[in-house]
Amino acid sequence: MTLKANNATSYITAPILWMNSNCKTYSNRTEYVLELMKYIDVDSYGKCGRNKKELPKHIAKIQGTASLDAKRSSYKWQEGKLALSSEYLFTVAIENSLSYDYITEKLWHPLLSGSVPIYLGAPNVEDWLPCESCIIDLRKFKTPKDAAHYLKMVSMNRTLYESFHQWRNVPITEKFQKILNYFQKAKAYSLDCILCDMTNRVNRGEKRYNIKSQVLKQLNFFNRSTVV
Repeated sequence: MTLKANNATSYITAPILWMNSNCKTYSNRTEYVLELMKYIDVDSYGKCGRNKKELPKHIAKIQGTASLDAKRSSYKWQEGKLALSSEYLFTVAIENSLSYDYITEKLWHPLLSGSVPIYLGAPNVEDWLPCESCIIDLRKFKTPKDAAHYLKMVSMNRTLYESFHQWRNVPITEKFQKILNYFQKAKAYSLDCILCDMTNRVNRGEKRYNIKSQVLKQLNFFNRSTVV
């Protein structure tokens, strides 16, 4: 069970999908994945470590372009990424930065599509997850080689792999429901205005911790033990 086998996946040559075109990041994402690729097969469609020359035709049709280098604003990149990710066991989900609360679509897209995220990013990612065991947390491995060994083991063990999807079969936790409620309420706020106000207050000498706590309290943000 090393691949999600069906008639449409002859283009899949690895259990892992990587789509990354920002090759220089604070998290050293590119360097990590290139090292990982020495020990396990990875299909890479981005500019960094690319080993796939073209998108599958049905993915190109979904997103409206077959180009691997088109600007995001010119096509439905999220739809294409979700569709492609859904056909892989794992999707690399390493953030640009390893900062608290910095969670992006790199985590959400695999979870939404049915792929298991190979994650490295926010140190408090557990605060944002809908489950206890639904990601491959790269912090648990000393080296990319160790991570590759574990990924191979999971990809060949159906029971172990499916354990990362058990959360889909149970009601979401109260904590995650609070997260969803927060984002629903946050739609009424302008992110630009919030960030501008926070920047001005920091410049006036207020502490970032206090400002963030006040903003989250105002939005009835979900409770957790620490806010960094």
